[in-house]
Parts: sequence; structure tokens; C-alpha cells
Amino acid sequence: MPKKRFSESDIEELLNHYRSERKRLLFQLEHVRAIISDLKSNDPSSPKRAIGTKAKKATAKKKSSGYKKKRGPRKKRTIKDGGYRLSDWDNVILDHITKTGKLQTKQDLLVPMTKFAAKADPKMKPEDVDIKLTRVLQKLSGRRGMLGTYRSGLQRGYHYGLKEWFFASTGKLRSQNLDRLDLATN
Repeated sequence: MPKKRFSESDIEELLNHYRSERKRLLFQLEHVRAIISDLKSNDPSSPKRAIGTKAKKATAKKKSSGYKKKRGPRKKRTIKDGGYRLSDWDNVILDHITKTGKLQTKQDLLVPMTKFAAKADPKMKPEDVDIKLTRVLQKLSGRRGMLGTYRSGLQRGYHYGLKEWFFASTGKLRSQNLDRLDLATN
């Protein structure tokens, strides 16, 4: 079996990992030693039983009926209205969807996002704009719940629209808003 030769960067990475692990373990050791010394100083020797007395018989304690976990279906996650204010990047997406009045794919939203990035951060690369758009869409359609998603099956990916175009209970697109779906664009 051939031996694997490590490059200098691999060796340096292994050494750094070893050093950090050693530092962590030494910290834990000092922490445990400090706790032990505190316990020894606070609690003088435990009371000794007299010579010749027998040890008491160990009895199992009855489990107290404290907190019991409630059975039943889990509560649905609620989306908070408050929280932090939206960033300019978020507002670009929401404004574009509101202005067009149509469900937009990620590729459709990439155009206004690229224009905004050219003004806001000219040094940003197109790949970074794409990554930023993905994060904004995930945030607005997931955590914040401001966008709804619709999967047509005819095109790859999701179509994003305002949350009021979707049912609140199921998250499906309302039938009266199906005309907002534009499958001709690529």
C-alpha cells in the first residue's frame, strides 16, 4: 500500500488542529481543577459514620410527578411581523415583484438585482450577486414569510410572488392569481 505524502499546507493544517485541540483540552483541565478545588474548600470533609454502625439499606426513591411532556401535534411555526428592518437588497426584490405584478423566477429577479449591485457595490462579481439573490430569496420566502413560492413544473425552480397572492393556511397559489404566472419568459 503506497504511503500518502503530505504537502506543507496539510502538515501545517494538522499542526494547527493539534495545537487548538491541545489548548482546548488544557482549558477544560484547568476548569475541572478549579471546580474540584472549590468543592474541597467549600465542603469540609463529609461526616463519617461511627465505627461499628451498619450502613443504611438503599431504597429506590419514587419518581416525582413533576413536569410531563404534553402529547399532541406540534405547534406550527409562527412568522413574526416585527424584527429587524429589511435591507436595501430585500426591498429591491419586493419592489420589483410589486411593480411587475407577476410571479418572478430567480433568473427574472437577477436583472434588477444586478442593476442595483452595480450602483450599491460596483466591485461585486456576478457570481456574488447570484449568491446574494439566493440568500435574499431564502430569507424573504422562509424566515420572514414575505414571499410565497410556486412550482410550475414546466420551468426549473420556483416562481416567487407576494405572500397575499397565496393561501395563508396551505401556501398554495390562489386560483385568481394564476394569471400572474408568466411561463413564456426564460
